[in-house]
Amino acid sequence: MMRKLLSVCLLAPLISTAAAAQSFIGEGINSAVEAVQEGLDLIWPDELSLEDVNARVGFGIGTTPDYIGSDDYRLRVIPLLDIRYRDDWRLNGSLLTFTAKRYGKFEVGPLMNLRLGRAQERNPALHGLGSINTTIEMGAFARYKTDSALLSVDYRHGLASGIRSSVRLTAGHGIYKSQGGDFVAMLGLRAKWLSKGSMQTEFGITPTQSLTSEIGLRAFETDAGFSEVSVNLVGAYRLNEKIRFLSLVSYGHLLGDAKDSPLANEGVGSPSQLVVGGGIAFGF
Repeated sequence: MMRKLLSVCLLAPLISTAAAAQSFIGEGINSAVEAVQEGLDLIWPDELSLEDVNARVGFGIGTTPDYIGSDDYRLRVIPLLDIRYRDDWRLNGSLLTFTAKRYGKFEVGPLMNLRLGRAQERNPALHGLGSINTTIEMGAFARYKTDSALLSVDYRHGLASGIRSSVRLTAGHGIYKSQGGDFVAMLGLRAKWLSKGSMQTEFGITPTQSLTSEIGLRAFETDAGFSEVSVNLVGAYRLNEKIRFLSLVSYGHLLGDAKDSPLANEGVGSPSQLVVGGGIAFGF
């Protein structure tokens, strides 16, 4: 019990550290960061050490859209952080999970996530719409994992006004392993569902926002539904037992009201979203 309490005390400040490091990236890149970590689950097996603590840290450099739906891209440095304790507690970027129950290869438990906001200064298309504040999300997850496949679903609910419920579905499978195993690759599919409140906050335009929009975006009301689907290709080259070079190509496409939003059309955005990058991760 004391060791679990100690792990909580150690992990809690790391959440704020990860959030501070990623605050300039925006919520839109989080799914790509999580895709890399999920890929590493399949192509870099864990070996618990340091009294049952397992960690991967690193960074990547890649091109990402200014916001979900934007067609403006920037080159960014992306921090990678994955720390585990006894394979129960896990801090993945800004997402903290605890495996409460495990049934063979199936596990479930609660989660807490720091949902990063969206500053209106990030892109001219957002000027006048107001910023979306960073908030804490609480929820639960279920995951089924084998040596080469991963299926997961998680539910999140924001504690601040505007960010309500969301559901993420993920499926991944290893697709290539070189002779000797130095290079491996994983292909993943992800889908995201948003409640009416979350969809409106992220992709809707209220009449007031339409009046204050500096580029004159029209009012747009949304409903709940799937907002995006993405295909993620993750590759890793093993330099040695502790170091991996990583690559990610992620293509996403907005769906439903997210696709029809003025933020993703009308000359200011695009329903197609692309993230491309590479990096390095160190295991401890």
